[in-house]
Amino acid sequence: MNSAVKREPEVGEVSCRTAAAPVVPVNLIVPTLKRGKYLRRCLESIFRQTVAPSEVLVGIRADDSESRDVVKDIAVKYPVRCVEARGVGVIGSMSSCLAETREAFVGLIDDDVELASDWLETMLKHLESNYDVLGAAGRDFLQDQPEMRRSEMRVMDVGVMHWYGRNSGNHHRGAGGPRRVDILRGSNCLFRGAFLRSVGFEKRLLGSGAQVDWELALALQAIQRKKRLFYDPTVEVIHHVAPRHDADCLQRGGFDQRATYECAFNEAFVIGIHAANPRRWIARVYQVVCGNPLAPGIYHAVFQAARGDRWLKARLAATIKGRLDGIRNARATLKG
Repeated sequence: MNSAVKREPEVGEVSCRTAAAPVVPVNLIVPTLKRGKYLRRCLESIFRQTVAPSEVLVGIRADDSESRDVVKDIAVKYPVRCVEARGVGVIGSMSSCLAETREAFVGLIDDDVELASDWLETMLKHLESNYDVLGAAGRDFLQDQPEMRRSEMRVMDVGVMHWYGRNSGNHHRGAGGPRRVDILRGSNCLFRGAFLRSVGFEKRLLGSGAQVDWELALALQAIQRKKRLFYDPTVEVIHHVAPRHDADCLQRGGFDQRATYECAFNEAFVIGIHAANPRRWIARVYQVVCGNPLAPGIYHAVFQAARGDRWLKARLAATIKGRLDGIRNARATLKG
């Protein structure tokens, strides 16, 4: 199945297919910030679904007239409305929308993705047929480097918290069939509304735009409840990777000292707050010994030094400080 690759009507050509589509008890949340072209394409893909959500809530900042105009235009025909985004970054926006939800299922959609027409129907089926699953998502098919993405190797190691401390991503190149996983990528996911409303989003994370590792916090809280998440690589979601308005360019190949510090802080804080022992201690050891390319430990630091990374010293300094501060803040939070 490769449904998202099939071309749907272009931007501005909203299909009327959902006029006859059955309505399902789903609220979809779309946080956005001044990316009107992408938002329109995202909303149009939502309203081409084979089943229709009861309402779409778009989190919009007070000064974002561009996004507000897009929503008003589409709201003439479809159940979508603006929610004033309060609080910091994407977590503030999603939290503002979550407070308005009432349905049995709540979805989170990035404003720069384009959903396959059967995305919502398929995710609902996964949740309804698997009692132990709290959330489901499809393959996040990145379009940042289209030629490379089309040819890169597909893998089975997707969204797994390995026993030795490594958390795999790879949601953009997952192979195989639908299966249970530990972590979902937040670009496209459908959760049981009761779970999402009970835990909310981790508001103590750092970052002014996209506060990284809020997905990890949700995953660990699902594990605490002895529940799982679900990944379906047969449903592809085209992720157009729109420009961002914050300093966090780490996932896009750049370097920013503050964003690196926040990345390291958030991971350490989330693990300290939401992971149980021994997973908490194993993860901390893994961060020091290995880490990852964005927030390196010893292994990645040696590898980056061999490649001549001119930012390595600054990257290590920000990473070490972020991790230590994250651990301290987690301990203080648990004590207080």
